[in-house]
Amino acid sequence: MNRRLIRSIFVLLVLAAAAWWLQDRDTGSTLDRPLTDFSVADTSQVSRIFIAETNGRSVDLRRSAEGHWTVLGAWREKDGTVHQAGPFRARRSLVDLALKTFLRVEVRAPVARSAEANVFKKMSAMGRKVEIYEGSDEPSRVWYVGSATPDQKGTYMLLEKPGLGKSSQAFIMGMSGFTGHLSSRFLAMLDDWRSSQVFSYPDVGEVASVEVQHPYDREASFRVAQSSGGELALFDANGRPVPVFDTLAVQDLILQFQDLHFEGFERKLSDTGRDSIMHSLPARIVRVTDRDGEVNEVPFFAKAPYPGETNLEGDLIDRDLDRMYAVVQDTSLVLVQRHLFDRIVPAIDDLR
Repeated sequence: MNRRLIRSIFVLLVLAAAAWWLQDRDTGSTLDRPLTDFSVADTSQVSRIFIAETNGRSVDLRRSAEGHWTVLGAWREKDGTVHQAGPFRARRSLVDLALKTFLRVEVRAPVARSAEANVFKKMSAMGRKVEIYEGSDEPSRVWYVGSATPDQKGTYMLLEKPGLGKSSQAFIMGMSGFTGHLSSRFLAMLDDWRSSQVFSYPDVGEVASVEVQHPYDREASFRVAQSSGGELALFDANGRPVPVFDTLAVQDLILQFQDLHFEGFERKLSDTGRDSIMHSLPARIVRVTDRDGEVNEVPFFAKAPYPGETNLEGDLIDRDLDRMYAVVQDTSLVLVQRHLFDRIVPAIDDLR
């Protein structure tokens, strides 16, 4: 078991002691003065963000040397078993929101002494620990994030700086240009932090080939090849070149892969139901290969309709007309919208 998992197991004990840390201000770990420098002046130096909740959930976000963010999640079951998943691509919009918060956070007011006990009681029960790393193995700052203020315009926070200790005072924090609380920006739900990206080729010239398989109708399958100069070729299910085809239709197909996202994770099915779908024969399989030879393969599966669902003519249907399932990163069953993804799974006859 690695160090991050061990830390996840004990994070409940760490945060449950938050009130005690401040009550016992004479210990060596708590300063006799307040710390107020919550903000990070240069967020481009932030290399890692670790967030833990009192329920045992945690997310570990890391920036690669190329600037890409990944997320690793961990959570604890009621029996104490710790699970870990990832790393996965992180949702960049949420990472950017966290970095923006690190930069623009500001002190609004100290927590009144009369309110401290209640604030720390709630923090120990529902608080979050946010470790901010700036290139080293130790965090440069640790935020303890509590609940929102009664007027919902501020957030209770406590600062710790390794090497100095914990602040003797908690504060009501806000952010310039923003009215509201900040605690919702630091949830430890893995699904929230995972990227919804399925295909992302902003420069479609980087797409070397697109292969679409129709397992239930093999003759409808095809492969499109694109040279570095943009020349297109179409091949049928047997690998034979198609001499005449609709060039505009093929170009439009490749353009669809610029930025495609799934709608959400499938969490309503049982584990058995989810596994049954993922191990069944896909309705479609899409395989994209880029210029570096990296392959992104995504299988798609039909989704059952809601009970009693009908088409426009009032007839009962045997599959959902609006959504289907897909498996991303070989592990997760997600929902995708058909009006977007049907465009990338045509039959070869649609391209002739």
